[in-house]
Amino acid sequence: MTDDKPGTGDRLAALFTLLNRVGAVLNGLNGIVESRAAQVAAFEMRAVRRAAGVFALALAAALLACAAAGFAAFAILAALWDTHRVLGAACIAGVLVLLAGIAALLARGITQPG
Repeated sequence: MTDDKPGTGDRLAALFTLLNRVGAVLNGLNGIVESRAAQVAAFEMRAVRRAAGVFALALAAALLACAAAGFAAFAILAALWDTHRVLGAACIAGVLVLLAGIAALLARGITQPG
């Protein structure tokens, strides 16, 4: 097959050069997208690690607070055991219910949007 149009080879060469440049640009954009995706992934990993650390410390604080409340309740009961054991137990229960209500209200305020 022969082309009878002059300059067909030059046009094909120009087209291939253009396609090569477009491919190079797309390859450069691919590198930019991959780099940005790696940055986002690293940022998210740091955020997850930070959240896990905060959760672990909050859990430890909650367990220690429960232990402290238990020891305080035991100390109050031990001090009031001979004379007012029912009153001491009722006061401890009331304080714990009050603290649980405050914690529930705070949790509700944190979790509600707005």
